[in-house]
Order: sequence, then structure tokens, then C-alpha cells
Amino acid sequence: MGVFLYDRNLVITEFNARFVEILQSTPDKLRGLSMRQLRDRRIIPMLERAIQGEAAQYEGPYQATTSEARLHVSLRVAPLRDATGQVVGALGLAEDITARARAQTALQASEQRLALHVRRSPLAVVGFDPTGAIVEWNPAAERTFGWSESEAMGKNGLALLVPAHAQEAITDVFRALIARRGGERSVNENITKDRKIILCDWYNTALVDDAGRVIGVASMVEDITDRRRAEDALRHSEARFRTLIENAPDAVCVYPPDDRRIVYANPGLASLLGYDAPEEMLSLSVDVLIHPDDRHILERRWSRLAHARGALPPQEYRMVRRDGGIVHAEIVSMIIEYDGKPHVIAFGRDLTERKQMQARLLLADRMVSVGTLAAGVAHEINNPLAYVMTNLEMVAARRLPPVVERLRDLETEAATQLADDVARAIAMIDVAREGSERMRDIVRDLRTFTRAADEEKRAAVDVRRVLDASINLAWNEIRHRARLVKEYDEVPPIVANEARLGQVFLNLVVNAAQALQVGAASENFIRVATSTDRAGHVVVEVSDTGPGIPEEILDRVFDPFFTTKPVGVGTGLGLWICQGIVTSLGGHITAESKPGGGATFRVLLPSATTVEQASSEPPRIAPAAPPREKRLRLLVVDDEIAIGRTLAIALGDVFDVSTATSGREALALIEGGEREFDVVLCDLMMPDVSGMDVYERVVVHAPSLARRFVFVTGGAFTDRARAFIERVQTPVIEKPFDLATLPDLLRSQAAV
Repeated sequence: MGVFLYDRNLVITEFNARFVEILQSTPDKLRGLSMRQLRDRRIIPMLERAIQGEAAQYEGPYQATTSEARLHVSLRVAPLRDATGQVVGALGLAEDITARARAQTALQASEQRLALHVRRSPLAVVGFDPTGAIVEWNPAAERTFGWSESEAMGKNGLALLVPAHAQEAITDVFRALIARRGGERSVNENITKDRKIILCDWYNTALVDDAGRVIGVASMVEDITDRRRAEDALRHSEARFRTLIENAPDAVCVYPPDDRRIVYANPGLASLLGYDAPEEMLSLSVDVLIHPDDRHILERRWSRLAHARGALPPQEYRMVRRDGGIVHAEIVSMIIEYDGKPHVIAFGRDLTERKQMQARLLLADRMVSVGTLAAGVAHEINNPLAYVMTNLEMVAARRLPPVVERLRDLETEAATQLADDVARAIAMIDVAREGSERMRDIVRDLRTFTRAADEEKRAAVDVRRVLDASINLAWNEIRHRARLVKEYDEVPPIVANEARLGQVFLNLVVNAAQALQVGAASENFIRVATSTDRAGHVVVEVSDTGPGIPEEILDRVFDPFFTTKPVGVGTGLGLWICQGIVTSLGGHITAESKPGGGATFRVLLPSATTVEQASSEPPRIAPAAPPREKRLRLLVVDDEIAIGRTLAIALGDVFDVSTATSGREALALIEGGEREFDVVLCDLMMPDVSGMDVYERVVVHAPSLARRFVFVTGGAFTDRARAFIERVQTPVIEKPFDLATLPDLLRSQAAV
């Protein structure tokens, strides 16, 4: 029996070897053959009826198209349907009945020739008398059921061929045939001699005598077990594939390449683009789902897809969500056959999370670079600032005031005039001191935002101090746009990382300033307030009197990549990152706005349950030095020569000061033994031999002196320096240092 499959376009897609043999052709000629072009067009209406959903058959002469064969054929076709009941093609059975046709003509006059035809039939032929006993059994029946002719003849067909669970239904079919009320076609389970269950397609005909009485039943039987298994496997495969696509996390859609309207969308695509159900996307044009600026890429890839073999490589697109939002997706496209026609199937993967992570990594890398640069600049500024401030204090507070007093004591006009001039000089130096102190404060505020290595460390933090540092850094943005109003209530400390919290406040303050026009500072204000809510949480509010945030976008201000600023001004990541930082601290951030009424951003943070000392100043030991008969011997180690010279002058009244301009020189003085030192004031970071290296050597050679070190730093910490300070617990002071308290600290450390 020849078996063949064809699609809705009457194109042959599959066939067995017998089908090729019947048509006396070759597989290459038959595969993909459109049967609309058959040489013998008599069978085309029958083929089309199957595509329309009806079983059909044809028996008669036929002239082959791919060979010169002329034969009689028996053709039976039936529609094939998918899981939804749609006809996707048809199954055909082809039998070469040329010999049978010739025999039938001859056998009209000969029962012998009819029997010969039956015996040669490729289908099992079984005859029954009215009681159901087998009276005809051809070799094909023996091959199908396993029983020989002698074993089958005379046996009850129901008992021999039908399993017990199906006998009642088959009895009804046989009775209908005998009564001529139907039963001409049935598909049912049968049983073989070796007790194997098979599925057979029965074509039954009631036999009647000249008087019209039913004298038996003739049946042609085809074992369709393998075919049905193949059909079931195909159906299950299609169902599994659909289940896989329906439940895939990636987005999938199918559309024809001509009008580009979606004919299939899976739930993944609907979820990605914010639709409630895939059905809402059917008939939408693919063009409207792609960001207008990326549609030219789509056009270019369509032209490539038409000539491509297989799939095009992945391409990133910006896609437009139902609510107007933008989502980044990576899409792979290919041409497939869908409902008998070429279609494009596109697989999309959401890249939003990856893009967010890339943006965060890029921003973090940029912040590290800026932090490293700022820390280096702070270190370089702090070194000269240390001796500038020390010398200014020495001149204005220690050296010149006694000169003024002595001049006034002379009580002469010239001396009085000179005393006034010196006093004016002191006033000018005081202004310079104020300027240098402001520089010191700016550097310290800047360092709040450059501690990249300490981002995961948390301690008790005063939010007001962090707010002031943020305001100082943003002051240039604020002063030309608005008046600043501070409303600080007493609030408990919170547990946070100071640098990351400062990043949040700096972003909010800068955003508030940029919402206002330059040049209208007297008309606008920025309000920064702290308070505590009933639950004890710390509340920080940053408000402005700008135009406000439109209601339709207020819910999206914390979305990544969303910004209302011009291109090149905002990345759309600032508030998103702020939200992430605040959430990581156990708090939350909200935005309120009315059009024309400004905007308020509110940060709510849990207060610290146990307050720890959060000051960046080193721990100081209270002065407890016993009285000494001789002056303490101090070694100052700093690679900045001016600092050493300045401290030698400033501390020379109370200490015997020696200076070293490098770690090597300091070690030579300490290990040389020519002089002993009571206390060492040492720069932490120096080229070649650092203060840490000096300390490690001293621990070995003079452990008692190692306990009497005080370290000085300009602010540029390395990972090694941080670990060193935590390990040794030695006092560390920052440049520029407070000259008024330095002597007491040195005396205390000398007494350790």
C-alpha cells in the first residue's frame, strides 16, 4: 500500500517506498511535487475535498506525471488536523489496482478468477457469513493477523480477531452491516495470533444474492498501527512544541513578511511589552513595537532575511511597551513555513536587566575612577595645606600678637602706628586662615564621596552631616538658582555607608537645583529638612519650587533609563540607583508633585538600634602624660620637606624636634642609636619606604617605640593602608591637622 502526505497547497511532503514503486518514479521527482500540475487531472477534485475537510476516494485509470506509467489506482484521502481542529494537510493511500481491475473484468464470469484477485490483494480480505464465521481468508490476512487460512476458516471472527474489551462495539457494527444500516467503514483494535493488539482500518461491504438478501460480509483490512503511531507522535510533538513555546520565558511571535501583522504571539511577548494576553497583540504591525529610531535596522534585516539561509544573528532593538515605556531586547529571526506559507518567526530575549547591570557597572567604574582621582587630588592639596595652615596659625596666633603687645607697651606714636599695621596684617592673615579652612572643609566633604573601597561598610551616620557635605558639593548648582532653606530637627543616627548615602542626597539636591532656572535665585528656594516619624524612622525631604513632575510620568521617575532631561544631560539612572541604595538600607524613597507646585522627594530610613561612633576622626587618647623633667624628643617623618620644617618651628617650643624626609632616613635615625625618641609623628603614605614599612621595622627592632607612633595622612588610602590602620589601632590624624590639639595628642601617645 502506497502512503503519501500532502499539505494545503497539494504539495507532496512525505511518502513511502511503495508509493514510489506504484508510480514507477523516483523520490527526487515526487518530493515537493505540486499535484495541481498533475498530467491526469481527474483526481485533483478528490485531493481538494480532503483539504476542505472531507474524506474522498477515487478508483480508476490514471496516467502518471513523473513517469510514463499508465495504471489503475485506488486512492483514498482523508484530512489531517492540528490540535485546534484546523486542516493542515491530508493523508493518502494509493493502491495499484491495475491487475485487480483487469481481473475484475475477467472474474465477472469466473469465481476462480475472483478468488485469485482476493488472494493477491495487498490488503487483508476477510469474508464472513451472516453468523460471523470466516469464509474467506487471503494471504494478506494471514500476514496481518498471523493465522493461516486453515486455522482461520470457519472460526468466529469476533472471537478470533477482536479483543474482549472491543467485542460489544464490533458486534454492533456487524449487525448494522447485516441489516444494511451502515458499518461500511470502521477503525478498531484487533488482536493477532501472538496476542498483539493492532489497529486496523476496515472497509466492509454487505454481500447480497439476486433476491437482495444479505448472504455475508466482505471486508478489506489495512493494518494502520504504524501510521497511527506516526500520526500520534506527530500530534504529540506539535503539542509539546506549542507547550514549550507557550511557556517559554522568551518572547516569540510569527508574522508574514509582506504585511508584518502578528498572527501568533506567546505569553512571553505579551508580558515583555505589557499586554494582558497574547490575543491582544494579534493583527498588530511589528513596526509599532519597534522604537522609531531602530526601525531602519529592522528594514535592513528584512532585506537580508529574504536571502538568508537559516537564522540571522541576534540584533538588539529598543521595543515600545503598551504604556509607552522602552524595553531593550535581543531578537533572532528566521523564515519558517506557517499555515502553508512563508512566515517570519522572531525570538526575543529581554535585555533590560543586563543593560541595567552594565549601566551600573559602568557607573560604578566611573565612580571609582572619579573617586581615585578625587582622593589623589585631596592628598596633594592636603599636604601643602597642612603647612600653610600651620604657618598661618603660628604667625597670626603665636608670633605676631606678642609683637603687637610689646609695641603698644612702648607707648610711642611710631610704635603704636606699627602695632596697628601689624594688627591689620594679623586680620588679613585671619582671612587667609578662613580661606584655608574652607579649602580643608571642601576636601573633607569631597572625600565623603570617594571612599569606593568602603562602600559595603556601614556605621552609625548623622544624616545632617552627610546632607551638609552634599549641599557643599552642589553649592555651585544651587546658589544661582535658589535660596537654600534648612529645617533640621534632631534625629537619631542611622546605620549606613556614608559615601553611598551622600550619593543619594547629592543626586536629590542637584536634581532639585536643575529643575529651576538660572538667574531667579530670589524667587525660588530649595528646602532640605530632617525629622522623625511616629515609628522612629528618620525622614529626609528635599523640595523645590520648580515646575513639578507631570502626573502621567510621576510613577516612572524611578524606572531605569527614564529621564526628562535633554540628551547628554541625564542618563535616567540617577533616581533608579538612589532607590536601590535606599532600599538596601532598609528604607524607601517616594516622590510627590503637583504641576506648577514643585516636587518633593522623601527618603525614609530606619534609625540605628545601637549607636556607634561614626566620626571619621581617629580615636584620641585623653591627655594623661605625667610631668616630665625634660622635653620630649619628637621625630617628624614626612616626604613633604615644608611640613617637617613647619612642625619643627611650631612644636619647637615644647618638643625637641628631629625631622626625616623619607622612610629610609627615619629608619637610619631610629636604628642608628645616636638618639632616642619618645614619640614619632609619621606620614602614612610615602614613596619607596612608607610609614607602614617604617612601623613594621620598628616593631621588630624597637617594639616599645612602635606603641608611641602617631600617623598622619593626606587622605589617599590604599587597601593595604586601610587594613594596616584597622590592625594596629594606632592614632591617625588627617592633614591639615589642628595645631592646638596636636601637642596634647603627642604627649598622650608618648606616655603609652
